[in-house]
Amino acid sequence: MFSKNRTYEQHDNEKNSFYRSSVEDLNSQDRLTSDLDADICIIGGGLTGISSAINLSKKGYSVILCEARKIGWGASGRNGGQLGIGMRKDQFTIEKKLGLSHAKELWNLGLEAVDQAKNLINEHDINCHLINGVMSAACFEKDIEEYKFEIEHMSKHYNFEGYKFYNQSQVREEINSKMYIAGMLNSSSYHLNPLKLTIGLAKVAQENKVKIFENTPIEKIKEEGDRVKVIYKKGIIRANKVVVACNGYLDSILGFKKNKFMPINNYVVATEPLGEKRAREIIKNNYAVCDTRFIIDYYRFSEDWRMVFGGGETFTSNFVKNATSFVSKRMVKVFPQLKNVKIDYSWGGTLAITVNRLPHFGTLMNNKVSYAFGYSGHGLALSVLAGKLIAENIDGNHERFKFFSDINHMSIPLGSIFRRPIYSSAILYYKIRDYLNS
Repeated sequence: MFSKNRTYEQHDNEKNSFYRSSVEDLNSQDRLTSDLDADICIIGGGLTGISSAINLSKKGYSVILCEARKIGWGASGRNGGQLGIGMRKDQFTIEKKLGLSHAKELWNLGLEAVDQAKNLINEHDINCHLINGVMSAACFEKDIEEYKFEIEHMSKHYNFEGYKFYNQSQVREEINSKMYIAGMLNSSSYHLNPLKLTIGLAKVAQENKVKIFENTPIEKIKEEGDRVKVIYKKGIIRANKVVVACNGYLDSILGFKKNKFMPINNYVVATEPLGEKRAREIIKNNYAVCDTRFIIDYYRFSEDWRMVFGGGETFTSNFVKNATSFVSKRMVKVFPQLKNVKIDYSWGGTLAITVNRLPHFGTLMNNKVSYAFGYSGHGLALSVLAGKLIAENIDGNHERFKFFSDINHMSIPLGSIFRRPIYSSAILYYKIRDYLNS
């Protein structure tokens, strides 16, 4: 059962984010007023759930999707908007953990994830302001050699030429900040408005006859013979298969599986519009940027030239009371020239961090329940891919899903009690390390 305060409820009293102000809500007219039967029931109206719905409906399944609040209510409509290739960890680290062959399969899937998102955007003319280029900005001396190693390694072993090294003068030409000593551009990654993408894809799902029930939180799922019973406040949905797509908002819907990740609250601000000229004085080529600290800063300009800046995280069950102040201090440290700029929006969201930083895919209840979570802050493209792989797996093609489901994930011991204290200790260590190395 869910805990008393469910994760998605922490957003109920907050003001709109910039993303919510930039697009009309889906406002699905589907209403769930009685018990229903379907081939597939999907729980969660973010990108994993919506992508699963699109891919399964295209295969001929009858699909219904239940979202506890509005489509894009969770991290899919709150994140930094960086549509990145690969995984949260670099390829060399993944090779050491999983071996070269498995690592290469994941790399290819990471490339496919971005291509799939781009293809959907182009095919369905989704206006989500897709812009090329994501820059990693180095804060520490060790990053320089790591950049050079990664560029050479990816060229030699993966024939990938999408990285470009920037020395200190070059990176400061691109990013008008004294914080950084080097940079690495990823020209195969992009940035966009994630809520516009999420709502745009939800409309595609509706065009494929997917029923979308907003404001329909699911309380429990239960195996019932050869089917699954999905219990909500006013009734029951019976389905042949269920997809649980809640990521950091999973709570206890999958029981002990919540101990496979740590829910982290992260925060974002959006300034007043600065205008293109001033924005390009700050980020010359309008790249998205993330730095190399453990608790990263990430930022980009929006379609109306607001600085959208994310940074700082908390691990308690409650959000910070003043996200504007919390994040603005980090922004001004990077860009002192923004000290007196007005902050128009601030918001938070919850993401799921696994111990190894790789996504956790799997099935339960004799393969009748599929799930994917734990994107570890790198889920914008991977969540769209996840829906495709979940659909393949349900349809009997298991090979590509298994590249993720075969990854061994550590559980946090007595996670319900200790996962937050354990992570808070780790965060303190890395905060001190970041401070001493800065």
